[in-house]
Amino acid sequence: MTFTVNKVGSKAQKEHVIKLRNAHAKQHEIMAANHGGEVMEGNASPIPRDAWGMWDKDALEVGREVLTVFSTLAVNTMPLPIGKIMHHFQTVSDSGSVNISLDGKSSAKLDQPVMDYHGTPVPIIDSSFGFGWREVQTAQTEGVQLDSAASMNAVDKVANALEDLALDGDARIVVNGAPLYGLRTHPKRNTRTTGQALNGATAAQWVAEFSATKKLLRDSKHRANATYFVNDDDWDYAQSTLASPTNSDGKYISDVILAMPGVGEVVGASKVLASQIIGVIKDKRVVQVLSGMPITTRSQFRANPEDDYNFRTLAAASLEIKFDADNNCGVAVSSI
Repeated sequence: MTFTVNKVGSKAQKEHVIKLRNAHAKQHEIMAANHGGEVMEGNASPIPRDAWGMWDKDALEVGREVLTVFSTLAVNTMPLPIGKIMHHFQTVSDSGSVNISLDGKSSAKLDQPVMDYHGTPVPIIDSSFGFGWREVQTAQTEGVQLDSAASMNAVDKVANALEDLALDGDARIVVNGAPLYGLRTHPKRNTRTTGQALNGATAAQWVAEFSATKKLLRDSKHRANATYFVNDDDWDYAQSTLASPTNSDGKYISDVILAMPGVGEVVGASKVLASQIIGVIKDKRVVQVLSGMPITTRSQFRANPEDDYNFRTLAAASLEIKFDADNNCGVAVSSI
């Protein structure tokens, strides 16, 4: 799933984007009317409709290419109001007991559970680009499209920042004492060190490393199939290297790994370090994307026809990593 307004944006978020773009068009109608319908120097025309569609398509294409980790985990997404800068989840201690009877009269022990709340900041990531008024006028009068290079560059910057946040968080973002963590930096993650480089390793060595990473998850009481992120070059090696030097069964190392119990899927990602394995239980009780606004482009206010057309590509999102009252977390990281 790609994290863009076209795919995971909530109905309210999509309506918000449409409202902003309609306001952009209305603003330019008013500007043209204020100039008697004619502008001798400058441009009072709104951005062409096909440009918005092209920029949304850019977000989709870049998202597929860059947002490997973020998009994989975005299957569990919680839409939030754009103004919300912090989201909390609750941990509840074990309490009480269970009673089994035929008459339904309970004699189970009543204890008060201990409830704690843990916050995850939701930052806004943005990048700007713009066009001169004559460029936009040319696009309107000559029927040509605006150059998408600037838009693609802004989308790429935002998408890369989202992928970095998913993996490493951002120590500069702190709300009410709660820093923004990622999969590789969360203090409750399970970790181990390996001395084995995956690129060049045998099938048996790959199995040993995945088994040790899986054990971290099982020891933290997470037994479901996990999603594993590895470096894309390492995974390419596994997909192109035969598991048996004699090619007795025609299987590749990747086939052996995917057949392992507890391995739900393996995803190659460019921002995962070489020889690193990150195991995640892809369940909203463990991780979820907090989405205040998916990647989208909005216009800046123009007061005069000769002002430049400036835009902001932005997203408001972060990865919420959860744990229980006993500090069991469904994230495991093996690093060399």
